Amino acid sequence: MLTIKRIIAISSLTLVSVATQSAYAQLPNCQSAASDSDGDGYGWENGASCLVVASNTSASQSSSSTSGGSLPTCSSASSDSDGDGFGWENGASCLVNASSSSSSSGSSSSSTSSGTPACASANSDSDGDGFGWENNATCIVTASTGAGISDDAASATSNGVTSNNNPPADNTNNNGGSFSANTGSGNVLRSSSLPVVASRSITTNSSGGDRFATVSVGDFTLMQNAWRAERAAPGHNWSQTISTNNNGIPVSWTYDWGRGVPGGNGRASDDFYVRSYPELIYGIKDEFRTSAPKSQIGFPVRVDSMPTVAIDFSYNSSQFGASRTVDASVTSRFPNGTTIQGERNVAVESFLYQSVNGVCDDNLPVNRSNGSNHTYEVMVWLDSGAERLPAAAREYVTTVSLRGANYDVYTKANDPRYIAFVATNPQTSGRIYWNDYVDWARQNAHRVQQLFGARSNSVQIQDSWCVANIIIGTEIFWGSGSFDLSRWTITQSQ
Repeated sequence: MLTIKRIIAISSLTLVSVATQSAYAQLPNCQSAASDSDGDGYGWENGASCLVVASNTSASQSSSSTSGGSLPTCSSASSDSDGDGFGWENGASCLVNASSSSSSSGSSSSSTSSGTPACASANSDSDGDGFGWENNATCIVTASTGAGISDDAASATSNGVTSNNNPPADNTNNNGGSFSANTGSGNVLRSSSLPVVASRSITTNSSGGDRFATVSVGDFTLMQNAWRAERAAPGHNWSQTISTNNNGIPVSWTYDWGRGVPGGNGRASDDFYVRSYPELIYGIKDEFRTSAPKSQIGFPVRVDSMPTVAIDFSYNSSQFGASRTVDASVTSRFPNGTTIQGERNVAVESFLYQSVNGVCDDNLPVNRSNGSNHTYEVMVWLDSGAERLPAAAREYVTTVSLRGANYDVYTKANDPRYIAFVATNPQTSGRIYWNDYVDWARQNAHRVQQLFGARSNSVQIQDSWCVANIIIGTEIFWGSGSFDLSRWTITQSQ
């Protein structure tokens, strides 16, 4: 079932807004109540959301549901992280109302009667359903919403590029300083949400175990991926555990890679190797690991035909164990003298590979000696630590603003098949559009020297290449910690 907040909001709020009534009316009735897997009154049939009505509901709504008979009431208002009137509890959406504990809604003057803010621009409603996405939250298109702005103006604001490297003033003939992302028409092709499956844990450590153990989780594959365990701190008994349904969290992992080794001569640390990247895979990882058939999830897909991909996520991550003082921080969030207890990032990435005659199917062609045909890597760091960058500081390219969030961009002189976007502020929940990053790289990465005065260009991404996967994981450098992924929904629309 499609669980992204924006779609659920369409069918669960009782609003006086004409746009909202229209969006509600667009939902067809479900043919079978069995398609409503979580009992919230909405199902998923024929590739679209549907409404479970009295004629096809096998059981009455519980007394804890709202008056509309759709979403349950949230037990705590704190589960509504963006203040739009909807929370996320026990793996499902819920509605914040007066009975929700510790509520401090206090909607602003720009909010609708539901507490959901009014959209500033109609352009944020890409599929015309009456709901937009602004400032990392759902908004409602009302009579007071602006008529929108031209494509050129939108490129210079929500998708604009800012740079400390003074890009060319005239961007007429290039896309370096003026970037437009594909927003699609909003017709949902498919959606994959992270389900809660049976509880299972797999531990790998210095004594043994499969460093690349996997567990199937719906349309996804959870993978241990302790790929550089030999770089663990000398003599340290490292350990890493991946889990499904650990206290109700769909997927999670814990790790202990030991104390980092402080650096000398002003360096933050000599311990710069990534030890592991426990990860959740959607698509093809390599010739041995495919999370689900292409007929089911749509990946791999050609670069030039990738649909609009929205990712809704929520996670918690903590670091603990031995600590040390940072001597040279790479981010203003961690000034020199900060005490840290580990170094890791939270990163989403896609690997691209060369298609065979322009076709991207379930068979990953292998033509490299290391057993892979990965041709390019696009990585987005949703969160970062105090010491590590994707590349050397001198390989910084520019800072881009995508849908209101800022990212520092890096390429690598020693790896022209790589680009990374590092969020300047941590993103622990919300929605991102994967096309924003792939398209920016596609348009700009091969000419960042010319556009931004960067140190090195990447190779040019080809339209015929295949996007093999979308992966979320944590690159771990040192320390102990945990990661809980409570929400992960990939929705493809056209």
